Amino acid sequence: MKEIEQKNIKSDASYLFALIYKHKVFITVVTLVAAIVSVIVSLLLPVWYASTVNCVPPQESGSNFSSGLSGLSSVMKDFGLSRIGGKSTQEYTMFVFLESRTVIDSVIKKYDLAKVYDIPDSLMTEVRKEFLDNRSIEYTDEGNFEITIWDTDRKRAADIANDYIKITNHVANKTYKEELEVNLNYINNRISSIDSMITVISAELSKISKDNLMFSPEEQAQSASKVLAELKSYAFQYEIFYDFYKKNYGEDDPTTQLAKEMFDAANSKIDDAFNKPGLVGNFSLQETTPIAVDYLTKYADIEALTKTKALLVTTLEKTIIDSRKHISNFFVIDKAIPADKKDKPKRAFIVAGSTIGAFVLAVFILLLVNSFKLAKKNMKEIDTKN
Repeated sequence: MKEIEQKNIKSDASYLFALIYKHKVFITVVTLVAAIVSVIVSLLLPVWYASTVNCVPPQESGSNFSSGLSGLSSVMKDFGLSRIGGKSTQEYTMFVFLESRTVIDSVIKKYDLAKVYDIPDSLMTEVRKEFLDNRSIEYTDEGNFEITIWDTDRKRAADIANDYIKITNHVANKTYKEELEVNLNYINNRISSIDSMITVISAELSKISKDNLMFSPEEQAQSASKVLAELKSYAFQYEIFYDFYKKNYGEDDPTTQLAKEMFDAANSKIDDAFNKPGLVGNFSLQETTPIAVDYLTKYADIEALTKTKALLVTTLEKTIIDSRKHISNFFVIDKAIPADKKDKPKRAFIVAGSTIGAFVLAVFILLLVNSFKLAKKNMKEIDTKN
């Protein structure tokens, strides 16, 4: 079988070479015409120059709320709340800004690229597509970005690449400032809310003391109050974290879910303190007198709110200080410079590819024509025999 297959292969190869030799003039003419046409076309194609800017992104750091959340985890382990996860918060990455429509449209308008690409301004989607086809973003293993721009004008290619980074930095900083303003307003509002709650609870506590002549709980109750205050403080703080991430990143965000778990766990510990023995002795807080419980609860609430306010004030001050030295900029290592040589078209590849393609096409056409003739001849022989 192998010998027969080898003979068939040799026979087919001999047939192919014989066919090519027989029609060598046709094949040569087609190949030469294709080569000449490809040379002319490649010479008429516009020359494109490439310029690349090399830059590194800013060092990403977690927000102050992220720092506060991780800082609480070690303390909460003392109360059995150690299920703190390792997932970080969602951060803006510079790549998002590089790909943003705001940045792309700003570059297009600054250099009037619709006119350069000969596309009407009304077809902005097509202009963006053309620009993206002439732009490349590569994130290297070393952690830096290389942005390459192609243009028919070598100087304009370099200018666009450099301005692309400048515009991206501007949009990134603007977004950071807007986010910062939202966060600062949120913290200030929570501080004001806590102040109002402290005022109301203090008035209620004063009334209880006046009506019941209870100005200080017993020493054991004071100890329980401190523990309860700690638990409630963490519950308040995790409620703030949960509310913050829910508003900014949604209910399904991993950090939002983590903060909710911690908030629920803290509340569960508080419920256990009221309903199970162990916090102040071999009896629960529910078994003490209602007045003492009411006093203890409000006293713990004030301490919890005061500690929470202290945390928020510290966070607010740190956020303001960090914002003054925060930089959301690409740092340029190598600026884009006008290219010395063209980058495309690769005329040699165009000519070589067209020439080889024409040769293969000519041979393929000959095979089809010859196969058609053989089939027609066989049909006539069959008709003659019949």
